[in-house]
Amino acid sequence: MRILAGDIGGTKAQLQLIECRRPGLECARHFNSLTQLYSANPPANLKVIGEQRFVCAEFESLESIVNAFLDSLELNQTTVDVACFGLPGPVDGDRVELTNLPWILESHQIQQACSISKVLFINDFHAAALGVQLLRSDQLTSLYPSVSTPNSAISGHHLVIGAGTGLGVAPVYFDGKQSRPVAHEGGHFDFAPISDTQVHLLSWLWQQYEHVSYERILSGPGLEALYHFFSLYDDCPTSYQIDASQNLKKNRVKTVQNNSMGSVIAEELSNDGRSKSFQPLSAEQIYVSAELGDPVAEKAMIEFVTVYGAFVGAAALFWNAFQGVYLAGGIASKISKWMQMPYFRQAYLEKGRMTKVVASRPVFIVNDPGLGVKGAALFAVQALADGS
Repeated sequence: MRILAGDIGGTKAQLQLIECRRPGLECARHFNSLTQLYSANPPANLKVIGEQRFVCAEFESLESIVNAFLDSLELNQTTVDVACFGLPGPVDGDRVELTNLPWILESHQIQQACSISKVLFINDFHAAALGVQLLRSDQLTSLYPSVSTPNSAISGHHLVIGAGTGLGVAPVYFDGKQSRPVAHEGGHFDFAPISDTQVHLLSWLWQQYEHVSYERILSGPGLEALYHFFSLYDDCPTSYQIDASQNLKKNRVKTVQNNSMGSVIAEELSNDGRSKSFQPLSAEQIYVSAELGDPVAEKAMIEFVTVYGAFVGAAALFWNAFQGVYLAGGIASKISKWMQMPYFRQAYLEKGRMTKVVASRPVFIVNDPGLGVKGAALFAVQALADGS
């Protein structure tokens, strides 16, 4: 029996083919062994026979990616019994229009084009949330508080959030026996500024987008937007002072800084949106520049982790994630050094009367790039076990 699992992001797609040597439903009924598949000592009846990453922009469809992957394995018999794909966008049925890719997917077309008996679609953060169940303690970095990571299976309500090409959110309900993710589009919440700097940032973003969500900032393109913002308004401070003992610098009255920033934005708009000379950088280049001490890139990184902390803290208020918040996606683990600076923690905890509530929710960075594909595999096997 062969199971194809896919984590389809706005930038990259990761595919994995698993072979189960047990027949049919007997394999599905032993899905708990899938956890062991990713351990140091996988069971003899389960085996990963192929895994590969693809750049989505180099392909015209998901079908072409799947066929390229299967062809590369040179299998004697290419039929796949079941496939599950975690997709970036709302999933409701067998037809899905992706948010950050110009693709419309239909399960029956993929089945026919790729010789797959059954194709299942789930939201990409539904898959990530399932993958959290398969994590080892050494794949987690404790962000808040700075204590050791959990060394046992998660057995309570928790929350999975992640910034990558987009921003994903998945609250996870634990029913006493297993975790049940509830994927939604929480990354598209309206961005709520928590400082004067962010008020000006919002005003600037409104000139480009009718709706400014957190995803406009907490994503790869969002980091690039922050770099652009601070390159234009280089006198604008970051939300936090470098002194970690200070709280947010919020001005509750009109100040020269506020007035001058507003005037600069107004002047830019009066010039039909034309701005001074700007050399854009990719998110990866901004990170490298910040590491090398570029002050504009440093401001962008600091503001990014500050907004990230504020958003995660707000999400921890609407979901009783007493088992913790897990930061997945493609960014948090790559910028772990910046995430562990005071800025994320301060913004996470600054919730006024609700600070104690948020402080009771630990936060972890997930250091497993295969999280989504593992969750998709688990969903496929559970679906078979349930007879779905």
